[in-house]
Amino acid sequence: MIPLPIRQAGPVESPFNAEQQGRFDAGLQRAIAKYPPERGKAALLAALHLVQDELGWLPEPAMAYVAVRLDVPPARVREVATFYTMYRLRPVGRHHIGICNSVSCWAMGSEKLLARCEDMLGIHPGETTEDGHFSLEEVACLAACGNAPAVLLNNFTFVESVTEDSLKQLIRELREQPGKAMAPGPLPRMPDPRAHIEKQSDPQATGTLGMPAVATHPEAGTTERKR
Repeated sequence: MIPLPIRQAGPVESPFNAEQQGRFDAGLQRAIAKYPPERGKAALLAALHLVQDELGWLPEPAMAYVAVRLDVPPARVREVATFYTMYRLRPVGRHHIGICNSVSCWAMGSEKLLARCEDMLGIHPGETTEDGHFSLEEVACLAACGNAPAVLLNNFTFVESVTEDSLKQLIRELREQPGKAMAPGPLPRMPDPRAHIEKQSDPQATGTLGMPAVATHPEAGTTERKR
């Protein structure tokens, strides 16, 4: 995990292509408009949903970009993203299958559907197939109790009254569809060969995107780079 600074220093590059940027900007404008002018920062949750809708998950650069757009500390964005389970902090497959585990769906056989998915895809919940085509997840109530069991596909498509046969057919169809490419993961944190800790009270090292880790000043309450 790449540390996000408490205060943003300088501009942050957008994680979107031109088409994604247009949708994000329009969605963010609508979300901010729901609040009084001085409360625009309250659109943070909506902004993170917009990012996840476009990229499939929340990469570190995208969280930093949201922080700049809403003028909030990047660390605050991460606090929100890591608190709610609805946000994904790692890439998912081109087709993300969420099987509801609520009481109604469980009573109607969602456990068997999950086991069938595991057999067909060769993965467990929270994992992604080696080809990156499928990922699997158990999700909380989808509010489809009247037509349980239910499956959520790629965040937007509900499939209700699912049977083992219809699930197999769905997966066969999805294998032939390209799906949606996910954003690349963040660059690894590079060690600084000059940095070493001689005693426990020494400042620890943090990293930035594709740059060596550097010493910080924890006693000052900041994770900004030391100049």
